[in-house]
Amino acid sequence: MFEIKLIKHQDVTEQDIKEVVDLKSIQWNFSLDKQIQWIKNNIKNSDFHMFLLLNGKGVAYLNLIDVDLIVNGILRKGLGVGNVCAIEKGKGYGFELMKEANKIISSLNKIGFLFCKEPLLKFYHSLGWKELESKNYKIRGDNLKVMVFNIEYDNKFLIEYDGIIF
Repeated sequence: MFEIKLIKHQDVTEQDIKEVVDLKSIQWNFSLDKQIQWIKNNIKNSDFHMFLLLNGKGVAYLNLIDVDLIVNGILRKGLGVGNVCAIEKGKGYGFELMKEANKIISSLNKIGFLFCKEPLLKFYHSLGWKELESKNYKIRGDNLKVMVFNIEYDNKFLIEYDGIIF
């Protein structure tokens, strides 16, 4: 049976950070020092680390980033989903973790916001995320698909974000 471990960044331990780096290292080939530096530079105390545990062992990870979004000219709070990874592909770990992230985003009445590459669109679509057309967003960054969750929008919709790419 799966469990979720959700830790606010201000409360993480060195062991938690080691677990984050170990899980991320399976998917991305960055040194321990580079990953720790990225966390120090980009994760705020108000952000969350989220783990999917199977029999007490971390099998998937993501972070929830506290973001400020401008939606049709109005400041709105969102949760950015980043660094989604699992120890094995095809086992459903990432899917289970994202379902729980969706529940948190919905229960807090925040806008879900993420960046992904083309091959991951189908995965996020299957979880209820919607891809925005380029005319519907203004962000810094190239070659990324922008997706949202827990917000209705139309053709006149515009979301602006000028923070980090997580």
